[in-house]
Amino acid sequence: MNIIDLIPFDHYITRDELVSATGLTDRAVRKAISALRKKSPETVIISSSDCKGYKRPSTYAEIEKCLNESKKKVREEYAKQRQLMILLQNKDQKGLGVIV
Repeated sequence: MNIIDLIPFDHYITRDELVSATGLTDRAVRKAISALRKKSPETVIISSSDCKGYKRPSTYAEIEKCLNESKKKVREEYAKQRQLMILLQNKDQKGLGVIV
């Protein structure tokens, strides 16, 4: 059975449930989901910070919500990277000391 067949449209399935259903390790399940997401635009698997697990979207609203969460994560990660780049650019001017 292909892992995509285990990911439902109507509710979220957790990684633990996928591990139990497939016999794969947690890491293997994550890799399989990542590979499926990269495979083709038609293979859409979403996850949400509100719900634990994965599902295939059944509405465009679910896709939009997932996209907005992803954009927020990218912005937060960019801000973190920017802070680190500034620290590295100024490394010769002062020591690290205590960073707050």
